[in-house]
Amino acid sequence: MGKRKLSITVFLLSLVSLLISLKLFWNLGIFVDEYGLSPDIVSGGDFWNLMDWLRLLLLFLLCIVSGMSIFSSKQDK
Repeated sequence: MGKRKLSITVFLLSLVSLLISLKLFWNLGIFVDEYGLSPDIVSGGDFWNLMDWLRLLLLFLLCIVSGMSIFSSKQDK
Protein backbone atom coordinates (compact mmCIF):
# COMPACT_ATOMS: atom_id res chain seq x y z
CA MET A 1 0.00 0.00 0.00
CA GLY A 2 1.36 3.40 -0.95
CA LYS A 3 2.18 6.06 1.58
CA ARG A 4 -0.63 8.27 0.33
CA LYS A 5 -3.23 5.51 0.69
CA LEU A 6 -1.93 4.71 4.15
CA SER A 7 -2.14 8.38 5.14
CA ILE A 8 -5.72 8.60 3.88
CA THR A 9 -6.63 5.43 5.80
CA VAL A 10 -5.10 6.77 9.02
CA PHE A 11 -6.91 10.09 8.54
CA LEU A 12 -10.28 8.42 7.97
CA LEU A 13 -9.86 6.12 10.97
CA SER A 14 -8.83 8.99 13.22
CA LEU A 15 -11.74 11.11 11.98
CA VAL A 16 -14.23 8.32 12.66
CA SER A 17 -12.72 7.81 16.12
CA LEU A 18 -13.00 11.53 16.83
CA LEU A 19 -16.63 11.63 15.72
CA ILE A 20 -17.52 8.62 17.88
CA SER A 21 -15.77 10.14 20.90
CA LEU A 22 -17.52 13.48 20.36
CA LYS A 23 -20.89 11.76 20.16
CA LEU A 24 -20.20 9.82 23.38
CA PHE A 25 -19.07 13.02 25.11
CA TRP A 26 -22.22 14.79 23.87
CA ASN A 27 -24.37 11.96 25.26
CA LEU A 28 -22.52 12.23 28.56
CA GLY A 29 -23.42 15.91 28.71
CA ILE A 30 -27.09 15.19 27.96
CA PHE A 31 -27.20 12.48 30.64
CA VAL A 32 -25.54 14.75 33.21
CA ASP A 33 -27.98 17.56 32.43
CA GLU A 34 -31.11 15.40 32.58
CA TYR A 35 -30.25 13.65 35.86
CA GLY A 36 -28.64 16.62 37.62
CA LEU A 37 -25.29 14.93 38.05
CA SER A 38 -21.72 16.04 37.49
CA PRO A 39 -19.44 14.84 34.68
CA ASP A 40 -16.93 13.92 37.39
CA ILE A 41 -19.42 11.54 38.98
CA VAL A 42 -20.35 9.88 35.69
CA SER A 43 -16.75 9.64 34.45
CA GLY A 44 -15.47 8.27 37.74
CA GLY A 45 -13.63 11.28 39.13
CA ASP A 46 -11.65 14.34 38.13
CA PHE A 47 -8.82 12.27 36.69
CA TRP A 48 -11.04 10.33 34.26
CA ASN A 49 -12.92 13.47 33.28
CA LEU A 50 -9.60 15.04 32.35
CA MET A 51 -8.67 11.88 30.46
CA ASP A 52 -11.88 12.23 28.42
CA TRP A 53 -10.87 15.77 27.47
CA LEU A 54 -7.32 14.62 26.72
CA ARG A 55 -8.63 11.84 24.46
CA LEU A 56 -10.65 14.38 22.47
CA LEU A 57 -7.63 16.69 22.18
CA LEU A 58 -5.29 13.90 21.07
CA LEU A 59 -7.77 12.59 18.49
CA PHE A 60 -8.20 16.13 17.15
CA LEU A 61 -4.44 16.56 16.88
CA LEU A 62 -4.15 13.16 15.18
CA CYS A 63 -6.74 14.25 12.61
CA ILE A 64 -4.83 17.49 11.97
CA VAL A 65 -1.43 15.79 11.62
CA SER A 66 -2.71 12.93 9.48
CA GLY A 67 -4.67 15.37 7.32
CA MET A 68 -1.55 17.47 6.80
CA SER A 69 0.47 14.38 5.90
CA ILE A 70 -1.91 13.65 3.02
CA PHE A 71 -1.03 16.93 1.36
CA SER A 72 2.66 17.04 2.19
CA SER A 73 4.89 17.35 -0.84
CA LYS A 74 7.44 14.82 0.45
CA GLN A 75 5.25 11.80 -0.27
CA ASP A 76 5.47 9.59 -3.34
CA LYS A 77 2.60 9.68 -5.79
